[in-house]
Amino acid sequence: MVITDNKKVSQGLNVPLWKNDDSLVSKAEAAIASRAFARHLLSIDTPNLKYIQLTSVGFEGVDLHVAKSKGIAVCNAANVYNVGMAEFVVFGMLMHAKRYNHSIKNRWLRPLRNYHYITELSGKTVGILGTGNIGSQIAKRLKAFDMKVLGYDLRTDDKPHFDKVYNEQDLYEFLGKCDYIVNSMPLSPSTEGLLCEKWFSRMKSTVTIVNVGRKKMINDSDLVSFLKHHKDATAILDMFEKVPNPFTNPYRRLSNVLVLPGVTAISQEIDAKLLSLCKSNIERFNNGEQLRNLIIR
Repeated sequence: MVITDNKKVSQGLNVPLWKNDDSLVSKAEAAIASRAFARHLLSIDTPNLKYIQLTSVGFEGVDLHVAKSKGIAVCNAANVYNVGMAEFVVFGMLMHAKRYNHSIKNRWLRPLRNYHYITELSGKTVGILGTGNIGSQIAKRLKAFDMKVLGYDLRTDDKPHFDKVYNEQDLYEFLGKCDYIVNSMPLSPSTEGLLCEKWFSRMKSTVTIVNVGRKKMINDSDLVSFLKHHKDATAILDMFEKVPNPFTNPYRRLSNVLVLPGVTAISQEIDAKLLSLCKSNIERFNNGEQLRNLIIR
């Protein structure tokens, strides 16, 4: 039996939907799960469970050691979200360059007046934090805008679509060159709170920061302080643990911040790719074949 806590997957693959009721869990051999559901499954007795398919790329908080000790294979959803997220990064950067948030306030367009703040991506330098699947797809698209594309990665110094990849020892040089900085790094103990005052102080006062990585990577108080003191800097933020309250969250009250409602990783095509991956891996699991995107076995 396969169970899931994802309504779309339940409907698309015709498998039972878990609704905080563990009566089905004891019978399940496989689960298509969010990180929260995966953590729950690993914390209780699951005598027949042999395979967990995560619906996310990230697996932070999922105890892989416990999974291994129980003989449970774990796979993630790598390559499902890359294109959709990359397109949204380009969308956000273009909105900033064309000053959509300024222009929309003026219903009577005056093409020859007061539009000196509109810019082009061409000729600008973008720095992408993380050169993995998502970062590479972002770089590929931004090269088409004739941007200089730099990468920052802890493990590699050469990747397709990047003009240059910097490592930790060259962090400050990297930050100082960028007109745009895009965070697509995965969350881990070493990257939690990584974007902090030490980083922001080395960035240009006119930098545009785009975050499509996990929100916990950003030190909120440091970023808010930077944006308050650098009015020509901009932040485009989409990934939140909880979408910020418009009245109490400081990001919502800053005019140089665009808060998106958690939509970077959403599209019809993403839904189709996720269903395809889950269906393929369930078939592989049933046939005893090698699973795709295997993290641990």
